[in-house]
Amino acid sequence: MIRRLLLLFCLFTHLAAAQPLPQRQFLKQFGAAEGLSQPFIYALAQDKAGYLWIGTAEGLVRFDGTTFQTFTTREGLAEDFVTRLYVHPRTGRLWVGHYQGGLSFLNGQRFQPVAAAAKNAPLRPHTGIMPPDTAFREYGKPPYSYAEPPGFEPSFGLHHLLPPGTVPQCVVLDQEHNLWIGTAGQGLWRWSDRHVTFYPISATGHITALTSGGRAIAGNAEAQLFGLRLRSGKSSPITWTENRLQYAPSVILSTPDGRSLSIFTKRYPTPPARAIWVGTAGHGLWQIPIPAPKAIKANPTRRLPPDLAITALTQHPNGDLWVGTALDGAYRLPADTTQPAQHFTTANGLLHNTIYALTADTAGGVWIGTHDTGLAVWRNGRFQYHRFPKGGIDVSALVTDDAGRVWIGTEGAGVLSYFNGRFQQYSTPQGLVSPYCYALLPVRWGTSYHGGYRYDARREQLVAVHRNAISFADSSQHFTAATLPDNPLVRDLLPQAAVDWGDYCIWVLTRTGLLRLRTDEPDLLPSTTAPRPALLFSEVDGASRPPRQLGELSATQHRVSFWFRGISLLPGRAGMQYQYRLRGYQEEWSRPAAVGEAQFPRLDAGQYVFEVRARSGKYGTWSAPVTSGFRIATPFWRTWWFAALAAAAALSLAYAFTRARTATLRRQKLQLETTVRERTTELRQQKAATEQINADLVVARDAAEASRRAKAQFLANMSHEIRTPMNAVIGLTHLLRNTPINPEQGEFLEAIQSSSNNLLVIINDILDSSKMEAGKLTLEQAPLRLPELMERVARMFRFATEAKGLYFRTEIAPAVPAAILGDAVRLNQVLVNLVGNAVKFTTRGGITLRLTVVPTAETGAETLRFGVQDTGIGIPADKLDAIFEDFSQANASTTRQYGGTGLGLSIARNLVQLHGGRLWVESREGQGSTFWFDIPSLPTDAAAVRAEVTGPLAPFEPALRVLVAEDNDLNQLVARKTLEAWNVQVTIAANGRLAVEAAQQQAFDAVLLDVQMPEMDGYEAARQLRSLFPDAARLPLIGLTASALPEDRVLALEAGMNDTLAKPFDPAVLYARLAHFTGRAVPHAIPAAAPAMPSQVSPILSSSRPDWRLLEELAGGNEGFVQQIIRTFLAQAPELAVQLLQLPPGPELAQTAHKLKGQAAYFGVDSLTEQLDFVEQKARQPIADSSLAEACSSIQQQLLSLYPLLRERLPEAPQK
Repeated sequence: MIRRLLLLFCLFTHLAAAQPLPQRQFLKQFGAAEGLSQPFIYALAQDKAGYLWIGTAEGLVRFDGTTFQTFTTREGLAEDFVTRLYVHPRTGRLWVGHYQGGLSFLNGQRFQPVAAAAKNAPLRPHTGIMPPDTAFREYGKPPYSYAEPPGFEPSFGLHHLLPPGTVPQCVVLDQEHNLWIGTAGQGLWRWSDRHVTFYPISATGHITALTSGGRAIAGNAEAQLFGLRLRSGKSSPITWTENRLQYAPSVILSTPDGRSLSIFTKRYPTPPARAIWVGTAGHGLWQIPIPAPKAIKANPTRRLPPDLAITALTQHPNGDLWVGTALDGAYRLPADTTQPAQHFTTANGLLHNTIYALTADTAGGVWIGTHDTGLAVWRNGRFQYHRFPKGGIDVSALVTDDAGRVWIGTEGAGVLSYFNGRFQQYSTPQGLVSPYCYALLPVRWGTSYHGGYRYDARREQLVAVHRNAISFADSSQHFTAATLPDNPLVRDLLPQAAVDWGDYCIWVLTRTGLLRLRTDEPDLLPSTTAPRPALLFSEVDGASRPPRQLGELSATQHRVSFWFRGISLLPGRAGMQYQYRLRGYQEEWSRPAAVGEAQFPRLDAGQYVFEVRARSGKYGTWSAPVTSGFRIATPFWRTWWFAALAAAAALSLAYAFTRARTATLRRQKLQLETTVRERTTELRQQKAATEQINADLVVARDAAEASRRAKAQFLANMSHEIRTPMNAVIGLTHLLRNTPINPEQGEFLEAIQSSSNNLLVIINDILDSSKMEAGKLTLEQAPLRLPELMERVARMFRFATEAKGLYFRTEIAPAVPAAILGDAVRLNQVLVNLVGNAVKFTTRGGITLRLTVVPTAETGAETLRFGVQDTGIGIPADKLDAIFEDFSQANASTTRQYGGTGLGLSIARNLVQLHGGRLWVESREGQGSTFWFDIPSLPTDAAAVRAEVTGPLAPFEPALRVLVAEDNDLNQLVARKTLEAWNVQVTIAANGRLAVEAAQQQAFDAVLLDVQMPEMDGYEAARQLRSLFPDAARLPLIGLTASALPEDRVLALEAGMNDTLAKPFDPAVLYARLAHFTGRAVPHAIPAAAPAMPSQVSPILSSSRPDWRLLEELAGGNEGFVQQIIRTFLAQAPELAVQLLQLPPGPELAQTAHKLKGQAAYFGVDSLTEQLDFVEQKARQPIADSSLAEACSSIQQQLLSLYPLLRERLPEAPQK
């Protein structure tokens, strides 16, 4: 069982004798499948451009890392059989020696023979590779000798590297540290990453941890541990050996059944001199002495819990052992075994309870790494923390080098170093192969001379282990790759499993074996030299040309293309990148790209130099550029002599054109002078005729003006003569109505007075006709009620229609607004004219007066359409247009039979046109006529039209109970006095909240709500009341507002109110609203609310006297009520005026202006009310307006002028 874990260090009985372990290197064979068809290789060499040249019996083969290209006698070789190759160290020229003694050299893109082969030369191969063909020393004897590179173990030999039976012929070490081996019959071999050797392990246990004494730890499924000694010296291979374990650093080990272990060794001052600490995943920490008996029973240390899952171990310089766990924080075991362990968790300082890495720095601090947090450091008895601005990091490894740097490996954030209080981050831009780090190992890189090894203290480096790669950083702290990315041996490296044994080697643990990296020769590492690009070929306008022999191109635009390739013999060329530029066309380098092609269309004349450079990988170093220059000739039309000839020709043409143009202008001048003289004579004659015509027109104008003045004088005199008796009739009728009369007599008198007024208006229209003719008649824009207008016209003609036995109907569409802005007198005049004509020409049937709303076809806006339909005699079709002319009727018989002046329809048409509408008629002779006219609809609030009240307002019976929510004392007084006069029981609430509470405690017939109140406004109060009383008929809500804007009425209706009234309200309108919504009475005409058109308010100082009509109407003859209103205003207004001057723009200033506006409105000073409304609107806007201060000062001045006028209404105080 797991709890009875036995740690047995024993020797395999069947492996008692040393057994060599198999080894593998990164070898690649090139044969026919890869493009090399010749299996026998006789010579190898690399030129300065980076090409590998291969001598075979069938020609000379060139390899650029991707493709093989064969050169034979067709390309200039003396013969095909190549046995020797030599690259001159100074000139870089390639010399080729042949089998029969011939000699050739490479000259540009072709070979040139120097010496012909001897006719009777012996047929024998060359017996070796002599200097300076190679820098290797020679071993063995002919005919098969080969050289080994520096650092290669002679005792190991190429025969151990290559497959059995493979015979090496020649070797060469290229510029990128690859060793190329030519064989007899087995093709070409490349040995890359020569410092990397892989040892697969296939014993009973697999290697799970490493120590620094040349040992490894192997475990099996039975929870047994075995020692493995690794010897890599020059005298014997790596072998299994005894079970003795020596000093080990902190490493992690995982047994085959998935339990991970941590191992650390400890030295004792007395024998046993050494011991090893073993941490388990769930079974605590174990300590085993070294050397150990063949079989022991070990128990976990008693100073720690026995079920700990241990993840990391490190030892403090003072001998204390630090233990990291999973989920249980960290423990410190003092060197003194009598002392208890100290436990650290998040409760007493740790950032996380799962520890992933530990290390002790040279200053005595212990670094603790976790995931997704910062770093915690135990120093001098307390924790210090290092946090990062972008959040936490995932620590995977921690080490300390001899210089005192603390290196932190992370998962995804690369490697961090901490030195002298500062952090520095390294990732892929700094050369790190991967930002995910498995292990870190500080090492000293060195060199060996004749078997000895010497460390260079200045070349301290750091090795970073990734999953499938290894990086190292030199003393400049720049990382480079220590292995090639395509090396299949460097795969599945294990976390925290790397060790430097001090014998020129670094050992790294993988899932399937051991990986060894030799460090004794720097040139064994992958080369950082940038690959040199080669120009393959070029094209000019689609024709292939040698890239270095373009020379001078013809004088025209050309399309030039280049193809190039980076020469690298390393495995894996997918990361090759190129940059190019064409000097003379573009000076900046192109973006890095993997495509080896550059095209330049439409190149103009000039000197050009093409440059290309290459690099390996995204962060590699750029190579020196390879260049190719060429020139495009300048066309003749761009030469200086052609420009001079063209300029001379242009000057000649200009001179000739000037001469010709001058002659033409001279002729035109003479002709023009003749024409001007003739035309002047004609103009004198025309001027004389025009002056005579003008004199005649002046005489006619004077006559017409005199006639117009005479006409106006006549009309004025005649209207005066008629006005005198009409005024008497109107006055006597008004006096008679004030005497006791019965209802029928009153109705007769009302019709007399209405007809008299209408006749007087018609008389005025006679004068207006002349005004319209002169364009001097203007319309008034004032609120008017459409239903009352229609009813007034109906009452005027009621007796006339009844007398003739005709019916009279009035039809008003539901969509018609209750009130509009317009000229009530002129609109009434149009209707009277049309209805009067209908009554005059109708003898049977009747008249129908209609009012509807229709949309405008062009704009879609609403238009009012009035219609007067009769069943009279009708109008002939040919007279439909003539009847609208002045003093015109359908025919003379009509004038004799029905009378009339013929001005009515002409005046009606002109008045409709002044309203912005049109008047037309539809008629059939003998069947009747319908006159239509449209005017724009300008809705306004019906409350703005003073109600027509024919008598006193009767008290409500039974009494009404009305709740009034109003915060203004003056408005409270007005509402109370007005409502109590109508037998209304009034309850006052100072704000919306009190109104809601009062409505819940007592039943009311209606609620009047001011929309702006403190604590809770009228809109919110209406919402809450409507939620408590959903039936609008049961509890009607009427809003009182000092604003007549349409959007305020919309807000009130959306909040649940039934209707709104503008303050100061008309008592008759309020009475009508209460009667309508409570169902107590139905007045003759209930003014309905409608959207109002806001007027432009301008803060212009204007003083006027108070208009007492509204206040007196509210008082109902009670002078004491008027005086109480004045005193309340005089007491509150000065304080509010001071607040207007002191408050800044904002809601508080708007509230103050609103309150003062509601009080001042009772006195009818329109300019003061408009300016207060202007201040209220501007104060609510987010952007301050400079005109606010001016408006507030104007309001203050108007109030100072108003106070004395109000005090005149108050009785004088008695003299003491």
